[in-house]
Amino acid sequence: MKALLTLLTFILSFSSPPASAAEGIKSTLTFADKTQMSGRILNIDSDQNTLNLKSPSLQGIAKLKTAQLLDISLDGTPRNLESDHYALASIKGHHNDSHRDTLRGRLVHLDDHSITLDTWYAGQLTLKRSLVHTLNIFTHSPTFYTGPNGPEGWVTPRGTLEENWTFKNRSMISKTRHSIAREIEIPERAKITVTAHWKNSPYFRILFLSHDSGDEYPTSGYTLSVQQNRLTLLRNTPNRRNNSIFSEAIDDLREIEKATFTIYLDRAMEGTSAIYLNEKRIATWTDVADPIAKKEWLQFLPNRSKPLKLSHISVSQWDGLLPTSLDNEPEQEAAPEDSIGALKGQEIRLANGDTVIGSIKKIEQNIATLGTDFGEVRVPLRLMRNIMLDELEDEDRMEVNDVRAWFHEGGYVTIKLKSFDGKTIKGYSQVYGDADFKISAFSRIQFNIWDRNLDPARLSGESDEW
Repeated sequence: MKALLTLLTFILSFSSPPASAAEGIKSTLTFADKTQMSGRILNIDSDQNTLNLKSPSLQGIAKLKTAQLLDISLDGTPRNLESDHYALASIKGHHNDSHRDTLRGRLVHLDDHSITLDTWYAGQLTLKRSLVHTLNIFTHSPTFYTGPNGPEGWVTPRGTLEENWTFKNRSMISKTRHSIAREIEIPERAKITVTAHWKNSPYFRILFLSHDSGDEYPTSGYTLSVQQNRLTLLRNTPNRRNNSIFSEAIDDLREIEKATFTIYLDRAMEGTSAIYLNEKRIATWTDVADPIAKKEWLQFLPNRSKPLKLSHISVSQWDGLLPTSLDNEPEQEAAPEDSIGALKGQEIRLANGDTVIGSIKKIEQNIATLGTDFGEVRVPLRLMRNIMLDELEDEDRMEVNDVRAWFHEGGYVTIKLKSFDGKTIKGYSQVYGDADFKISAFSRIQFNIWDRNLDPARLSGESDEW
């Protein structure tokens, strides 16, 4: 009898898949009416606009409609891979939408029509070149951050994190005047964004490129001070404290209790950096020549005991071109063409600052062979930094079943959802065609992204009473 039970156990172990594979990934669903449900998604039917959810709090399998679904938060961890180089392709926007997809992987091919990236999450993706906005290459994975998705990675200089801050609905809310900080490797050209909510009038500071998370008045880095209707930016160095970059009165701050602050940071000597408030350009500065520190902190400091709520925090790669401001300022002008620009080919920038004008003829074993007017040259991909792409007239289409999937390491990709089986998203894009994405690559998925009727619900869900 014991032998028979052992045999049955052995057979069942092969006939029944593991719980994680059979039941999908643990998820939290948020709907337009603020309903939240947690469980494991077994599958999604994009034709019927339904999904099947298995939850310990529900009897049986629930079949739910996705027409009012805002997003799904996924319980997973990012995957760390070692590579000789990391290529980051930034995709052109969808018409007037400001969102811009990013895809990363190893660059394995580039020609006049396509760019091929080898990724761990979707295999080889061949991108339509006319839909790629920029292509950058890094010697190590460019660190992105998007959140907050919870307290992990955040620290506070005094007391415990729980004593000073609360995390709720991808937001963090201050309980005291003590700061909160996170170590983030900020690239040379970076876009830092945060949405702040306050009561009555704003009074807080945003510190970036800070050398020490425990110092609320660091000797190096930047401090953006928001005091009632005034914005002030200070830059500190060991030799010069409180070097004022700008200080301006912003009358709009008197009338609102929520604003999005965007910092475009170009740390090269002749780079132009800028501060935007709700997409309106406030100030610019140049000739900073900031060194790229090994340890860099992003820090938020409430200057009074009234709660400060922070959401939509992100750090991403930036292409160096400032966007058009809502006050109709002209876009940053391109540099004038010189004799080099008259040469045939594309501009390829190298890690040491050199520029090569030519075309990539082939890529083998992480070595690019470039054809130039002066002959062929071979360059390791890890020593390349940027490939300037032609400005072709093309843009991605908006599709009814589009979802926006956010990578764990930051950034997102827009996918026309075809099916989801709990482990893999099958979808399509005009950029790369049909592709299968591993669900483990994503931290959350937004649904009904083009439905403007859901915008009030999406915004109200992010600004609950606090």
